[in-house]
Amino acid sequence: MVRHEKLLEVQDLQKNYGKKDNLTKALRGISFDALSGEFLGIMGASGSGKTTLLNCIATIIKPTSGRVLLNGKNISAFDSKDLAEYRGSRIGYLFQDFGLLDNLTGQENILLPLSIHGMDFAKANAQLNELADFLEITDILDKFPSQMSGGQQQRVAAARSLISDPDIVLADEPTGALDTRSAKKLMNKLESINKSSKRTILMVTHDPNAASFCSRILFIQDGIIFHELRRKQGEAREKFYERILQLLAQLGGGSANVL
Repeated sequence: MVRHEKLLEVQDLQKNYGKKDNLTKALRGISFDALSGEFLGIMGASGSGKTTLLNCIATIIKPTSGRVLLNGKNISAFDSKDLAEYRGSRIGYLFQDFGLLDNLTGQENILLPLSIHGMDFAKANAQLNELADFLEITDILDKFPSQMSGGQQQRVAAARSLISDPDIVLADEPTGALDTRSAKKLMNKLESINKSSKRTILMVTHDPNAASFCSRILFIQDGIIFHELRRKQGEAREKFYERILQLLAQLGGGSANVL
């Protein structure tokens, strides 16, 4: 039996916006673990706290209370040097809107995180060639974003999130701006990366098609986790997709069951 270690631990995470009468509780004490090599999905309605959670893990925003641990280390306690390393090499972030710079080529966009953090370019070029081949973007590395399709831009963004060989990839609605064909192609690539290199992926999505590629899904409502759905061993993605649709149709109250 293969043992999976805890890679990410989220402990009683809370995030408030505003004060007193204008106080909004975006996260209300979320706790969960993400295992090494897991493909974990986060689902919920708009305003449920999904992106706030992801941004707390990415240190884009600071939680009001609670802790986020990566490999047992509390990222809230990091000094500026450790925080820069965490953002630059320990996590990769895949944005819904691609986040590519218009005046840089695909190759320059992919290598940008390494140039910012002063990493080894010899190693980076080898990694770039491998990722470009795998993601089928070799022929567009010299093109600018305006010369690429949406699917190509998102695959370039995926390569950028992976170039530093991060411990975990955070994906925020990665298929949200893509057509159905491009979305499926991207998800197939992310699933292959997860399985072939045991890369841990934490993905926020509202799309049941994208969610069906996950091994486990956490459902968030009003800032709390209230349901969990696990993909059964050997279960076909189509069957898991059907169970996700059934659950979404049934949800209306706060259940803590694991299906």
